[in-house]
Amino acid sequence: MKPSSILAFFVSILVILLLIMLCFPKNGITFAKADISLNFPTFTDWMAETKSRPDSVKTILDNIEIPTDDEDDSVFAVSEIDTLEIADSLALAEQYKEYVPRPIAIDSIHQPLEMPPNGVACLENLFSALSDPEQLQSMVRILHYGDSQIETDRITGYMRSKLQAQFGGSGPGLVPAKSPYDYKSPIHVVNTGEWKRYTIFPKIDTTITHYRYGVLASFSMFAPPPVPEKPKAPDTTITMIGDSLMKEIFNPEPPKVKEVHKGSINFEFTSITKANVKNIKQIRMFYGNCKESFAVTVRDGENVLYSDSIAPSSYYSIKKWTFQSPLQNLAMDFSGTESPEIYAFAMDGNGGVACDNIPLRGCSGTIFTKMNSQILQKMYNDLHVKCVILQFGGNTVPVLKSETVKGYVSSLMSQVRLIRKICPEMSIIIVGPADMSTKVMDDYQTYEVLPELVEAMRQAAFANNCAFWDMYSAMGGQNSMPDWVFHEPPLAEKDFTHFSAQGANVIAKMFYNALIGCYNQYIRKHK
Repeated sequence: MKPSSILAFFVSILVILLLIMLCFPKNGITFAKADISLNFPTFTDWMAETKSRPDSVKTILDNIEIPTDDEDDSVFAVSEIDTLEIADSLALAEQYKEYVPRPIAIDSIHQPLEMPPNGVACLENLFSALSDPEQLQSMVRILHYGDSQIETDRITGYMRSKLQAQFGGSGPGLVPAKSPYDYKSPIHVVNTGEWKRYTIFPKIDTTITHYRYGVLASFSMFAPPPVPEKPKAPDTTITMIGDSLMKEIFNPEPPKVKEVHKGSINFEFTSITKANVKNIKQIRMFYGNCKESFAVTVRDGENVLYSDSIAPSSYYSIKKWTFQSPLQNLAMDFSGTESPEIYAFAMDGNGGVACDNIPLRGCSGTIFTKMNSQILQKMYNDLHVKCVILQFGGNTVPVLKSETVKGYVSSLMSQVRLIRKICPEMSIIIVGPADMSTKVMDDYQTYEVLPELVEAMRQAAFANNCAFWDMYSAMGGQNSMPDWVFHEPPLAEKDFTHFSAQGANVIAKMFYNALIGCYNQYIRKHK
């Protein structure tokens, strides 16, 4: 082709694109049946300059200090501030004799923990326990519930390390008998046998006829649940005895030999397991709803530590094992004609703080009112739970609209009221969702409903005497997620929803500093 022809071709293409740009509907063309929309950039969009990121996000990211996995977890030693001087473990009473609660040194608070009108009093149940040597001896527990944002121990793991360094304690906390997903966590659960996990969310197995799911909102079994037997009419024969006497003789079927089921669990440490998590001093198994006894063997590798036959429990029981030496290859073998419903294993130290990671992928946090409250209450009390963190809302953002925000928040607060009903003194912290982006044309923008949801959660938290932490504002607010995604190293995943491991540590440090800042206020006022 001649150069003039090539030039004419390109000019004609540009003219056609310009005409389409000028004539194409601004809001695009939507094909409702296929749920597809077709968009074309307008002339204004094409000529617009690239948007600069908000100054608030720039300030955060330019001055950010990313915690590392090998960051020193020892007690902070900062001059001019009294810090807590304690040994590695607070399990023994002698180690508490000289214990005096003092303010703890922290970095600057980037995003404060917001309080209802009565201030830090809403967290008194937690803070009074952390400052009381007797309660620390029997353990102070914090349950961190959340959606997939906290999977792989994100956020919780950082808090656990810092809190156990300050107040003592060890172990990973609550661990299920069967993990819902195969991802890295401080304790990787490997099952052998017919293990099955039953959950209250997202779908209830129809073979389960009750709602006793426990604090993990699930339980696991190494054998299928027993099928209720229907009463059968007796098989009778009529026999003549003498000339006139008739008698019914019952011939029942011979009893069936029950099958013995077996299952094993290997609890493996992973590359993200920290030293404090490996130091397990005790294991408590929470189980119930079993009419037959079953056998349990606890091993460290091939070394048998305990071998027990455990009595049946029709409702709820706890079996406890204690250990003198650190476990390297913990395993448990089960056998029996019937499996108990295992609600959780609590793997802890002998005292101090336990901080549990309870991720519920896809959950909006509205599950507690669906579960048996008596089992929840007993487990909360037996575990010495002083504080519950509820980090939900992210899964609702893509489907919520302005008119449905109030309904969702009201449902979430009904969960808070249930927890308060069964544990009146419980400290509760509501954590709002992170910034989340949806793609609009060539740009990633915050979901329109998200800021409204965060504000509604804040006001509802205060109305229900809960503390509130605004993770959305901590990130930088509107349209901050892309900057976290494209940061070097990346602080969020390319789904523009979840934090990376480094980003989770950044958020966890922000939250930890905010929490300890309030603890320091409490100590200065009350101690």
